[in-house]
Amino acid sequence: MRKTFMTICVLALCSLLLVKAGPIKAAEPGYTRIDYNPNNAITIDGKWTNDTEWTLNGEPTLIGTSVVFRSVWEFVSMSEVYDTWLVEFLDDTTNDVGDYWQMCIDGDQSGGTVPQTGDYRIDIVNHTNLIVYQGNGTGWTVATPPASIVWANSLSASPTNSTPHWILELRFNKPDVGAGITWNFRLAAYDKTTDKLVAWPPTPRDEPARWGVQNYVSGVIPETLSIAVVVLLLSTAAVVSFYFLRKRPKIESVASIKTGGQTHSCM
Repeated sequence: MRKTFMTICVLALCSLLLVKAGPIKAAEPGYTRIDYNPNNAITIDGKWTNDTEWTLNGEPTLIGTSVVFRSVWEFVSMSEVYDTWLVEFLDDTTNDVGDYWQMCIDGDQSGGTVPQTGDYRIDIVNHTNLIVYQGNGTGWTVATPPASIVWANSLSASPTNSTPHWILELRFNKPDVGAGITWNFRLAAYDKTTDKLVAWPPTPRDEPARWGVQNYVSGVIPETLSIAVVVLLLSTAAVVSFYFLRKRPKIESVASIKTGGQTHSCM
């Protein structure tokens, strides 16, 4: 019991370190994170190009014990503000038809119960195909992918997990997908073999008002939020899962850094 109590205390401390309050408009309560400037050079090759590439790049955010992701933003000009992401599906080690990565974007934080014309969805299907959708007021329609979207994924080991697992690197120009300074998003990954859908937040794909908030700071991530913190959070999240989530559903919610929201099984 004491060990469980200590675990919860560690999680609470990590949450205080990683979560920063900011404006929330039409978003899922409890799901807000920070975008930092890059500290190390990033190569979009779908893996950790070296062991320090992402160590000090972006706030690590865990979804359950399965997915950890980070992001950084970089200002080039008023029309070029790039966002770059690293997403690791730690326990997906197989290449399956039906796997996908997904990023839903509500750039103006207008919310709504259905995708609006200012909303975009980026799907990477079967680890090979990029499909971009735009909202139309009732659902999604296929759109021409902006040229600024660059991505790569691979089955690779990393400092986070020495077992080869799926890693995605994704970059896009925020104005090309309607994203303002502060914007809302939903990130999801699906493993066909285990039929596991992991999402942040664990809310409907087609309901922008239920997505999370991406705030920002002008500056690099503090050194205290290094890869060591990710390793610590992974271990503590595993302990919490053992004690409290023995009958865990297929879709995983945020167990370590952010909590809240409801569970939905949807692409």
